[in-house]
Parts: sequence; C-alpha cells; structure tokens
Amino acid sequence: MKIAIYSRKSIETDTGESIKNQINMCKEYFNHKYSDCKFEIFEDEGFSGGNINRPDFKRMMELVKFKQFDVVAVYKIDRIARNIVDFVNVYDELDKMGVQLVSITEGFDPTTPAGKMMMLLLASFSEMERMNISQRVRDNMRELAKLGYWSGGSPPTGYNSTRIDLNGKSVAFLVANDELVNIKTIFEMYASGHFPMEITNYFKEKGFNYPTDSILDFIKNPTYLKSTPESIHYLKQQGYKIYGEPNECGFLPYNRRPRKNGIRFNGEKIVGVSTHVAIIDIDLWIRTQQKLKERFQAPRPRESQFSWLSGLVKCRCGSGMYVINGHKRKDGTRPYSFKCSANAKDSTLCNNRSIRVERVESEVLAFLERLLNREELESLSKSNDNLDVDKNIKLLHKKIDSNTSSINNLIDKLMILSNEASDFITKKIEQLSKETNTLKDELLKFERSKFIDNLDKKNIDVLHQQITNFLELENDVDLKRNNIRSIIKSIIWDSEHDKISIEIVK
Repeated sequence: MKIAIYSRKSIETDTGESIKNQINMCKEYFNHKYSDCKFEIFEDEGFSGGNINRPDFKRMMELVKFKQFDVVAVYKIDRIARNIVDFVNVYDELDKMGVQLVSITEGFDPTTPAGKMMMLLLASFSEMERMNISQRVRDNMRELAKLGYWSGGSPPTGYNSTRIDLNGKSVAFLVANDELVNIKTIFEMYASGHFPMEITNYFKEKGFNYPTDSILDFIKNPTYLKSTPESIHYLKQQGYKIYGEPNECGFLPYNRRPRKNGIRFNGEKIVGVSTHVAIIDIDLWIRTQQKLKERFQAPRPRESQFSWLSGLVKCRCGSGMYVINGHKRKDGTRPYSFKCSANAKDSTLCNNRSIRVERVESEVLAFLERLLNREELESLSKSNDNLDVDKNIKLLHKKIDSNTSSINNLIDKLMILSNEASDFITKKIEQLSKETNTLKDELLKFERSKFIDNLDKKNIDVLHQQITNFLELENDVDLKRNNIRSIIKSIIWDSEHDKISIEIVK
C-alpha cells in the first residue's frame, strides 16, 4: 500500500502536534493495520490552512494525478484545509483519482455516507474557528497600521523591523537599511520608461534579486512615499482612508491588495502615517503611477479574419499581438502583420517590431510538419533536457531534509536564548524556510518532468492525429483557428533576436 502522509503546522501558533509527531503517529497507525506500507512524506512548516497554496501540498496533489498513492493520510482533516470549499474540492479530486483520505485521530470512514457527512461537518467547524481567529488578527493588524506601527510579517524591501516597549506593550517599527536607495532607483527607472524585466536584469548584475512581480509591487506600495499634504490628498483620491498627520515620513498601508476573489476583507484601504524614513516624493510617485496606468491600459489583442493564429501570438514584453494591414500592393493585395498592443498604445512602452503574418504561419506549419516525425514528437514530450531527473530529485530531497532539520534545531534554541540572539535566530529560520519553499517548488518541477517524460504512447498518438487533421483542413480561418488552439498554447515573437518560440499544449 502506497501512502502519502501530509503534515502541516502554522508558524502563527505554538500549540498542537509538531510535524514530526504528526508523521510518526500516521506511520504507527498504518503499520499497526497493514504489513506492506510504503510511505512518502509531505510537510509544510509555517503555512496556514486558510488556503491550499503550499509547496509540498501542491507537490503531493500533482503526484496524486499520476496515481502514485492509494491513501493520503493526515493527523486531522484541518491539516488539509480549514476552508470548507477548498476541502471539498481536494476531497473530490482524491475521490476522482481513487485515492482514499484517512484522518487517523478523528476515527471516521470517508467511504461511507455517514463518514463523509462527519468529515464535512468537522471541516465546517475548522473553517468557523479559522474565520474567528483570522478576524481577531485582522482587527489587531488594522489598529496597528492606523497608529503607524508595523503589523508583522516580512518587512518591505529596504527596511528591517525592530521592537520596542511602549507603555508595557511590545510594538514594531520599520528601520531603513542600505537597500532603500535601490527602491528609489527602481521608481526612477520605471518612470523613465524601463520595463520591469529590464530593471530586474539591471539589479541582477549588481547582485540583487528583484523579480518582475516584486518590481511592480514596490511601485504600488505607499510605504516608500513621503507623507505630505499633497501625498495624502493623492492617496485619498485613490480610495485610501488616512490616519495621522503628514510628517515627511512614510505610510504604513493595510488592506491595499484585493484578495483572490477581488474583494478586500472590509472593503476599506487604509494608510497610517508612520515614523520610518521614506524616499519617494510625490512628483516621482505620480509619474510612476501614470506610467503604470498607461501600460495596463494598452489595447487588448483582437481576433482577426486574416490569420488563424490571432489570439495566440504574444510579444516578448508579454502583451498580446494583433493583426494590422499594410499598404495595398500593385496587384491589389495587402500584407498583414502582427503588432504589439503595448507598442500600439505608446512606442516607449515596447520596441518590439511587427512581424508579417505569413512568416509566422509558415513557421508554425513547418513546425507541425516536423512533428509528424514520431521521433521529433516524442523528443518534444520530454522536458528534462537529458538531465538525470532521479538524481536531482534525490539531491533536492536531501537539501530539504537538511534545511528542515536545521530549522527544528534553531526552534529548540529559541527557548533558551536572549531577545537579541533570538532575533538573529528568527531571521535565520525565515531565511531557511524561504530557501526550503524554493527547493520544494523546484522538486515539483522535476517530479512533473519525470512523469511527462514517461508520456504514454496513447497521448502521443492523440497529438499526432490532431496535427494530421489540422494539416488536412481547408483554408477556413475560423475552423483552423479553433483547431490550432488544441495543439499550440502560445507563440512568442522577439524581434531583437529574430526568434519565434512555439509552445505546444501539454
């Protein structure tokens, strides 16, 4: 019997069973009942059950899709999810794949109607408990933000957090560090027309890792904006409720990002005037926000009657490309080209040149014809570039285990150290946790690659037949457009390197 043991413990609480104990109890439960158990362990330390976006949980569910387990075992069902909708979705996914979910401490059999009802009832109580706790935490964070205190978590780039005793209560403030000057450079580069990827590459050469999504988050974050009457007026226009009087220091925002459903917790964005050093004045802030608005208002790609690839061709900048017509030739025909929608809005937003429709279509057709060669098609289904996948998986498991052991040892030391030393240990734990999560994401990619490399002959036959059918279609743009989308996922045009990249649907 192949058993996946999933364990989770939130860093927000020091109550409940440790991950190690959860795993041992699950093993004892199954070893007592069965003699042929093979276990694979999945653990997420420091993750809440409020959502299912957890590295090892995602990796486990990916392997479930490949039918690698007979059972998923947990200490309690709230280890899976504390949100009833998420839990039911996970349960249905496991049930669809023929995988049994077992909670070893709650004593129900999910294969019976009564057991399933009890399981859903317990999940509902867990969600209610989570919502009550979350509401108390949000209320506390909201009040801290109003007063200009840091409400917890990883501080924004360019700052460290420090705690002081204020009227018998420990509160946190932000203190600027040497990285803050980079933030101003990021604002200046973006306002002058640089793209996030260009900014990322610029700082990568200087030894800093700022992903493109982080660049965009920096320039939206009022933490870096100096509090002045002008900036307060601007933020009010953007829907923020302001607490405190301007003092040339920064703001501390709360609830500025919508949740996954697009709704904020209480519908109210707030900022409190703080005491930390801010580096962005209102003029630079406004120029940056205007540039951001321009880029996100670029026209959307349109489907065209002149190409069966419309909607699939993307620019290297990430924007869609749509079909434009050129000047009429002497013979009465017109050339058609794919043009970047961001470039069409403002040429300073993207300098990728247009490309003729006939060139893209001819390269795609040539690509598909090559795939009719079975060896070419089978090689495309492999995604590990001849890497020793098993060796990499084993190495990543070893690194993850080492980091997990180090984290557990550091947690034990926290019990006996002074406050100053404990701050250092806490930062080290956070660093190791981030590194471990990155390793788990990489592990998931290799494990997915391993299974894709073993893509069975049936799937290759299906793709081969789809390509054959497409190449036999008459020259009907709508019909070809509908069929090509089951084969081609995207086409990316890079004029700087004169390169067309084609990705097939997996």
